[in-house]
Amino acid sequence: MRRGRQTGLAALALAALGALVMMADQRRAQAQAIEPPFAHQGYYIGAGYHAGPVKVWEDKYSYGVWSGGEFSLRFGQLVTRRFGLGLQFHFGSAKGDGQTASTFGMELEGQWELVRNLVLHAGAGVDTLSIRTDGVSGGSLRGTAGAGYILGLDYSWFFTHRLTGGWAVTPRLEARFVPGDTASAFVGTLGVELAWWSGLPRNQLELPPSEAFKKQ
Repeated sequence: MRRGRQTGLAALALAALGALVMMADQRRAQAQAIEPPFAHQGYYIGAGYHAGPVKVWEDKYSYGVWSGGEFSLRFGQLVTRRFGLGLQFHFGSAKGDGQTASTFGMELEGQWELVRNLVLHAGAGVDTLSIRTDGVSGGSLRGTAGAGYILGLDYSWFFTHRLTGGWAVTPRLEARFVPGDTASAFVGTLGVELAWWSGLPRNQLELPPSEAFKKQ
């Protein structure tokens, strides 16, 4: 019953954030605000690898700290100069105490640019945690599926020299909590992503006349 409530809450969070994305897109299309040019603008897509400690609890039993790694895929957009919305997918595994855990999930995340290119992320979504005992033939698969919550910080280092948008290497620090009835997990990761930012069209940029009609 509790798992159903958690999944329902996660679904509501996804729906609410999805509605915010559509509202933000509509407002931007209507407003067409003129902004100074920066690399960290427009739509983005990024992929990377992250590693770090994983703490698992199962039926109130606390395992030790396991080592794990995950791959991630993220995409979204900045909808104001500092606030953005995006979707993250991740999958990976961890090992320890004679057990192997697999993780998979997706979260909708809001992001706030604290200073130029340094961004704080927070979000909620749906996560799964599967656990299997190593070396046991036909061992049962245990775990949980339900809500997942993330908090992260990243910095985008742009190695291209465009007026707006471009390619960036993005170190990212993240914490994620996956609560459940029979199993729960806390995942901490540090990794790096390769990201591409679309930038803004020139008619939305604050440019001098000498730059306004040049190609990007």
